[in-house]
Amino acid sequence: GLTMPSRPVHTKIHELPRELAFGGAVERCAVRSDGALVTFNWIDPAKGETPSPHSHPFDQLSFIVQGTMEFDVDGERFVVGPGECLAIPADAPHTGRIIGDEVVLNVDLFAPVREDYLHLIERDADAFG
Repeated sequence: GLTMPSRPVHTKIHELPRELAFGGAVERCAVRSDGALVTFNWIDPAKGETPSPHSHPFDQLSFIVQGTMEFDVDGERFVVGPGECLAIPADAPHTGRIIGDEVVLNVDLFAPVREDYLHLIERDADAFG
């Protein structure tokens, strides 16, 4: 369920449990607050598949820390590199693909909390329960 952190939570990102998604192309973990959920995504261009266009009822702020991605948001293209952010409105159809051979580190903030991603944090119930 939607349990809320009732105290400050300090965690090491590299120690969080991770899962593979998109045929192994994405390795990800997550943290959350009362009103938002953040995923850390390591995307390997040599593995898996590019996600097909999709939409969701959550605002998405997509930060690129390493590597470069091209996003298509409702027919408009954006090239987003290290130190850049793309705001994707709720319900806008979108997809992204890696440009180049470098593994991308992408941090996504979703608000409100994505209930379909809660499994990413429920395994760390001691910290986030």
